[in-house]
Amino acid sequence: MNDINKILKLKEIDQLDSSILQFSKNTLATKKICASLLVAIPSIIFKMTDNKLDTSIYVSSSLILLFFWIIDSNSYYYQRKLRIRMSEIVNELNGNQLIVNGFGMPLDNKEKESWGKAFFNKSQLFYLFSTILVLILMIVDKKELI
Repeated sequence: MNDINKILKLKEIDQLDSSILQFSKNTLATKKICASLLVAIPSIIFKMTDNKLDTSIYVSSSLILLFFWIIDSNSYYYQRKLRIRMSEIVNELNGNQLIVNGFGMPLDNKEKESWGKAFFNKSQLFYLFSTILVLILMIVDKKELI
């Protein structure tokens, strides 16, 4: 591999790294916006229903969580995809003699990007636990009415 190709590959790694950093910042902002809306919208609905717990509070909370979970998972998926590409470039630069399992993030040798891993990972626990909490509150609220 000539020097020009190596320089181009290194530039590509820099660009991918910048993209990953931007995705990471966006996922944190996404969680902050979601948490804000989880407080604001149910509060507005609560006031509109004369301070009574209404099913619409649980439905709106669940929809907010689902919407932001999809957005955040999408971002996680593309972060992972970019990291895999960075590892491939590093391996190309090394002449495939030294296998790099993860550039910036540990990856398995046969790691592939998948939507399942994007939706269910440690980064998405906020959405999972929040959804479970909303469902538990809804069940408890409905049992009190009976």
